[in-house]
Amino acid sequence: MMTALAPPAAPATALRAPLTAAAATCCAVSTVYLTQPVFPEIAASLDTGAQSVRLAFTVTTLAYALAFFLFGPLTDRVRTTVLGGSGAVAVALLLPAAAAAPNLPLFAALLTLAGIAAAAVPAAMIALMPRIAPPGQTGLYFGLIIGATVAGITLGRSFTGLVAGWAGWREALLLLALLNLAAAFAVTRLPAPPAPSAAAPNSPGLAQAYRAAARMTAHPPVLRPLAIGSLLFFGYLGVITFLTYRLRGEPFGYGAGAIGAVSLAGLIGVAGAPLAGRLSGRIGARRMVLLGLALVAAGIGALGVATGPVLLTAGVLLVFLGVFSCQPAVLVLLARAAPPERAGAASSLYLLVCLLAGSLSSAALGPVWSAGGWAAVTGTGAAAVAAALALAFLGFPRTEETPR
Repeated sequence: MMTALAPPAAPATALRAPLTAAAATCCAVSTVYLTQPVFPEIAASLDTGAQSVRLAFTVTTLAYALAFFLFGPLTDRVRTTVLGGSGAVAVALLLPAAAAAPNLPLFAALLTLAGIAAAAVPAAMIALMPRIAPPGQTGLYFGLIIGATVAGITLGRSFTGLVAGWAGWREALLLLALLNLAAAFAVTRLPAPPAPSAAAPNSPGLAQAYRAAARMTAHPPVLRPLAIGSLLFFGYLGVITFLTYRLRGEPFGYGAGAIGAVSLAGLIGVAGAPLAGRLSGRIGARRMVLLGLALVAAGIGALGVATGPVLLTAGVLLVFLGVFSCQPAVLVLLARAAPPERAGAASSLYLLVCLLAGSLSSAALGPVWSAGGWAAVTGTGAAAVAAALALAFLGFPRTEETPR
């Protein structure tokens, strides 16, 4: 019996393009989260309350999430290097303007525009990956971008605070603007295959493209990966959000520094994204999704019963490793299910529904925490992940296990 050969590892030169795209994505995403560590400093500078700055941050993150629907159809009609580079340039121009803003309303408006522009970069880069990936390497390329989005969140939450400590928060914004400007230049040097709809004769108008993107959510092969991503983000982000409250209480009694260290440990799991992307080319995307979701469920279970640092750390690592192992494989399944001329819109829809589900989890699990505490939160999160696991097991044919 012949054994199927695994796809060859991508050489370092072949990885230059996805690594460049990942770096640009990291810089853009960090823009959305840059105010988090310096709420009090911004409030003092703009003569307002920290709660008002926090509200401006919430508006920025919501605008960032919704912008994926705006840019999704454009990734199928405009060269992704043009779209991504333009988004990075817009961010680089808006951040200095925000740094110079004399009051909160103007600062919030400019930061919201920067959040919208920032979404163009990951939307474009994730649409570019399947167009430039060698055979069998699509999962790896997706994994690098998924890992970069998480690294961007971490960079945004730490970079501004570190720079503000020795220079100031306005200077941190200026430095991040320079990084995005450099990213814009790098993006223009990436391979630029024509957008599918632009290359297709008689392609529909833009308004029709948006309607078609919305209609994809009713197409079962596309809806299943979207539903899996939504359930995953609702479950894992809800648990991770309320883990902060759990760690402040008994039996842990952790302070802000210790809680930050626990969260930082979870970032080791980001390495699972590119590795799992490569593995999905060997064992099949369906199996990789099932494995990743099982790891998340096991991690939430460990967190639910943890009373000490060992099981706590193991649970956090399992959750993050599972999440970032699962995501590239889900995107591979979604890319196969979506029409080729709408693949970019489908990828952006996935990011949109995941971000919205993660935001919803924080609000929905508040009453659950109040009524049942940590056990109720982890039980609800585990149930959401179990539903995703069942949908992945029953919703995809076993032919999806064939490596492609």
